[in-house]
Amino acid sequence: MRNITTTTRTMLLLVITILMGIAYHGEAIACPQVNMYLAQCLPYLKAGGNPTPMCCNGLNSLKAAAPAKSDRQVACNCLKSVANTIPGINDDYAQQLPAKCGVNIGVPFSKTVDCNR
Repeated sequence: MRNITTTTRTMLLLVITILMGIAYHGEAIACPQVNMYLAQCLPYLKAGGNPTPMCCNGLNSLKAAAPAKSDRQVACNCLKSVANTIPGINDDYAQQLPAKCGVNIGVPFSKTVDCNR
């Protein structure tokens, strides 16, 4: 057997760590992520009008980050929680947001939605 040098061991450990990080990158979405994606939408959600391009970009990012049904259910619960926590969010504006951005994310925007459906 060959002797593995310290440099080779370090490189091998680094590669394994990177691969593990890539494997865990696909974990379910979390509320802080959802909040980050849609933070730019708060002015629209409170006052209506037209959502900004940054808001719609965030909505597109949310769609990409929540491809599985379980991810969409988590995102739905996060959105519902935020909508019921932050004062001034208009439920009608929230429901119209995906259509105004031209993005169907498969997650209803509503304070009263059943996210298990």
